[in-house]
Amino acid sequence: MRDLKEQRKVEIIESAMQVFGEYGFHKGKVEEIATNAGIGKGTVYEYFNSKKEIFQEMLRYMFESYIEGAKESTFHQKTVRDKFVALLDFHWRFVNLHSDVIEQSFFRFENISESIRPHIINMHRRIFEFVLDMVEEGIKNGEVNPHIDREMASILLLSTIGGINIKRTISEVDSIDSRYIIDMVFEGIS
Repeated sequence: MRDLKEQRKVEIIESAMQVFGEYGFHKGKVEEIATNAGIGKGTVYEYFNSKKEIFQEMLRYMFESYIEGAKESTFHQKTVRDKFVALLDFHWRFVNLHSDVIEQSFFRFENISESIRPHIINMHRRIFEFVLDMVEEGIKNGEVNPHIDREMASILLLSTIGGINIKRTISEVDSIDSRYIIDMVFEGIS
C-alpha cells in the first residue's frame, strides 16, 4: 500500500498522463496538471523539479504499469499460447486506454530527453526478456519448436503485439480476436 506522499505523486503523474495526452509535452502546462489533480501548482513542485521531470516520471510509470499488467495478464494462463493471447488482449486494452498519451509521448522523440532514453531501452529489454521467457517455456513444454531461433521468435511475437496497433489505426476497430492472431503466428501463415 502506498503512503500519502507516494499516492500524491501517482495522482500528479496520472494527471500528467491526461494533460500530456491531450496537449503534448510542449503545450501541456504544469498549472493544468495541478488543476486536474486537484492541487496547487506549488504542490506539484514539492514532488517534481520541472515539467520535464514530471514527463520522464510519467514515462517510467507507464512502462512499469505496462510490464506489471503484462505479467499479471499471463500469470494464471496454463499454456504459452494462452499467455500470448492474454498478453495481446492486455496490450490492446492498455493502448486503447492510453492511446492519446502514447501518441503524444512515445512517437514524438523530441519529447524524450537523452537522460530518459536509456531507461526506455531498459524497459524494452525487460519486455523482450519477458516474452523470451515465455518462448523458452513454450519450448520446454513442447508448444514451441525447439529448433527455432528463440530471440527471433520473441521479436516476431513482440512485433505482432506492437503491430496490432496498426489494426486499431487503419480499421478504427474497438476489439480484436487475439486468439485468432496468436493462432496465426503459432500455426504460420502458409
